[in-house]
Amino acid sequence: MHRSFLLAVLIAGCASPKPTTSPPSDQSRTFGASTTDHDLCVQAQTMSRTCTDVYIPALVDARAQLDHPAGIAAAVQSDRAGVIAQANQEWATDSTDANISATCNQLPMDDADRQAMTSCLAQTECQPFVACIIPAITKHFAAN
Repeated sequence: MHRSFLLAVLIAGCASPKPTTSPPSDQSRTFGASTTDHDLCVQAQTMSRTCTDVYIPALVDARAQLDHPAGIAAAVQSDRAGVIAQANQEWATDSTDANISATCNQLPMDDADRQAMTSCLAQTECQPFVACIIPAITKHFAAN
């Protein structure tokens, strides 16, 4: 597994493909009373980090279901624990405050992404949060 595996996860977790007919979302756009797209993305990724023990296995399984990236389904089938261990190693670096912030700085979000993140962040326990955020992330895997 490559380091780009989880970087792609962060990107997919906060971004949607850039629209071809309209400009990307402005980072400073606010959602709700005072939350910017960047802040919403950071909050979602920070909660994902808080829930690492639940989040990473669910993410690996979701990627395996879609075989995204290609070959991960076979890798998970032969050594799920090994793939999860590698993902956790990568996540330890990719989920630092600095890396989360840098990733969220460059990612546009659409209204569906904002609504999904807001809904997921309303979940204060890891199981419901992860159950909410994984489908929001996997929609981007399927689109790419």
